[in-house]
Amino acid sequence: MASKTVTAVVSSGKIKGKLTSSGRMADFRGIPFAAPPVGVRRWQPPAPVESWRGTRDCTKFGPSAYQRAAGFELFLHTLFDGLGLGAARKRTLKTALKVVKVKQSEDCLQLNVRAPAHATRLDRKLPVMVWVHGGDHTDGSGTEPQYNSDALPERGCVFVTINYRLGMFGFLAHPELAAESPDGVSGNYGLLDQIAALEWVRDNIAVFGGDPDNVTIFGESAGGEAVLNLMTTPRARGLFHRAIAQSPSDSGRWLHLRRPALDFQAAEDAGVEFANEVVGSAGGQLARMREMTADQLTMHYQQLPLLGRHFYPAVDGVILPTTPMSAFSSHQQASVPLMIGYNSDEATAFADFLHPAGGEFYRDNGQDPVEPVPVDEALAAFARSYPSSGHVDRVMAAYPGLATMDRTAIAQHGGDHMFGVHVDHAARQHAAGGHPVFRYYFTATPPSKKQTVGAFHAAEIFYVFDTSFPMIPVAEDAHLTIEDMGDRWFAFAATGVPDSPGRETWPAYDPGNPRHMVFGRPRSGVANVPPSPGIDLMRERIEWLTETLSAPFDAGSGAATSDSDEPEPESVDA
Repeated sequence: MASKTVTAVVSSGKIKGKLTSSGRMADFRGIPFAAPPVGVRRWQPPAPVESWRGTRDCTKFGPSAYQRAAGFELFLHTLFDGLGLGAARKRTLKTALKVVKVKQSEDCLQLNVRAPAHATRLDRKLPVMVWVHGGDHTDGSGTEPQYNSDALPERGCVFVTINYRLGMFGFLAHPELAAESPDGVSGNYGLLDQIAALEWVRDNIAVFGGDPDNVTIFGESAGGEAVLNLMTTPRARGLFHRAIAQSPSDSGRWLHLRRPALDFQAAEDAGVEFANEVVGSAGGQLARMREMTADQLTMHYQQLPLLGRHFYPAVDGVILPTTPMSAFSSHQQASVPLMIGYNSDEATAFADFLHPAGGEFYRDNGQDPVEPVPVDEALAAFARSYPSSGHVDRVMAAYPGLATMDRTAIAQHGGDHMFGVHVDHAARQHAAGGHPVFRYYFTATPPSKKQTVGAFHAAEIFYVFDTSFPMIPVAEDAHLTIEDMGDRWFAFAATGVPDSPGRETWPAYDPGNPRHMVFGRPRSGVANVPPSPGIDLMRERIEWLTETLSAPFDAGSGAATSDSDEPEPESVDA
C-alpha cells in the first residue's frame, strides 16, 4: 500500500504531512514560521523558529490566535436571518455557533501548505498563493473550513494559509513597548507576523514545488486591508509579486501611533488606558501584563470595547509609514499587478450594529441588541468626518433616509464607506501610477427568494474556494461563476492577468472607461459599473484626510512633525 504521509525538509527541520484527495494533494498543517510569542516575547516582533531534531508532525492544524468573538457572532446572526432560511434551520445554525469551540493559543504563528503531490517532481516551479484571512483583525484563522479547499492548488499552484496575532495580542501599542524597540515604535505585531510568514515562504516554498519569485498575496475584509498594508510597508517589498484585495475593509484605517485622528485616540494613549484598567497606573505596566495569562487579558479586552477598537494596524512611521490610502495617493505602494473589488451589498449584515458614519466612529457592537445611535450624535460624527458642512449635506442627499438613520440607507452608505471607496481610491491611484489593475464587482445573491442580504460581505469567498457554509443552500447555477472565479484567480497568480482560455477578456482598469468584471449568477461579464451615489464625495473625503494626516512622522521623538505652522483641522483632532 502506498504511503499516506509525505515529508519535506524546511529551514528549521524535517516535517511530515499527509496525502489527501486520493493522493493528489500534499497537505502540511501547523508548520511554525516563527517562535511562539509567549512570555517575554508577548508583544514583540516575531522571532525565528528554533530548529528541531527528528521529524515534526504537521498533519493537524495548529490553534487559532486568541479571538474577540462578540462582533463576529452578531454578524453571523444577522446573516443567518437574512439568507431566507426556514426558522428551524436558523435556530440550528445559531445553536451550533454557540456550541462550536475554537482552540485558541498565543502559540499560533503557524501556516499551512497545500500543493499538488507531484509538484516537487516538475521541471518548473508553480505559482504560490498566500491567503491572509479576514475577521476585522480581531477574529478568524487560516484554518477555517471555507479556505480548506483543493480548488486553487488543483489548478496548479502551491496554496498557503497563515495565522497572525489578532486584536490586543497583535496590535497593542504602549510607550514601554516602544522603549524596548530599536525602531522606537510599538504595535503592528500582527502585521510583522504576516511579513515573517512571507519571509518563510520566500525561504522554503521551493521545497513544496513553489516558485519564490512568483508569490501572490490575497485576502478578504481585514485580509484585504492587510494586502494593502503589505503593499504599503517597505519591509514586505520583494516578498510578493502580485496582490488581490477582496473587499478591503477600513478597520482602524486612520489610526496613528501617537496622535488622534477622527474618533480615534493615539494608539499608544489607548494602550496606556487599557493597561491602567488591567494592572493599574503604576510604572512597569508591561511586565505585569506579561505575567498575566492570555485568558485573563482576553477577558479585559472583551470587556473594554471602546479601548479595544484601537488594537488595529497603526501608522507608526516605520513598519507602516503611512496609511495605505496615503501611500496610494503618493505612489509609495509596491508596484505589482493588483486585482481588487467588492460586493454589491457589503453592509447588509452590518447595518444593525454599524455606526451610521462608518467604522471610524464608536458603536458598542459587543451587546445584542445594539442600541441605535441617536440622529444628532450620528450627524455630529459626519460633521467631524467630512471637511465641510456642504459635504455632509451632499452625503445625506446621496443616501436618502440616512439623515433619519434608516437601516437601508445605513447599509448602502456603510458598504460604500467601509469598502467601496477604498477599492475605488486604491484602483484609481494604482492605475494612475502605471500599474496593471483589474477591478471586479460581485453581485451573486443567495438562492432563496426570501433572502434580504443580497451579495453580502464575504459571500465571494465561497465562490473563490468552491466551498459552502454548512446547512446553507447553494444555487444550482453557482458552479458556473465558481469555475469562472477560480480560473481567473489562478490565472492572475500565474501570469498577472486574470484571463484563461475560453473566457471573456478582462480588461485592465481605466478610470476614464471604468470597466469591471461583474461576477453574478449564472454568468459573469465585463460591464461599466455606475459609481454609487456617494463614492465621489467619499473620494474627496479620503483625499482631504490623506493630506491632513500626512505630516511627517518622527517615531523616535514620540510626536508628529510638520513643515507647516498651521494646526491640523479641529475635525480631525477631535
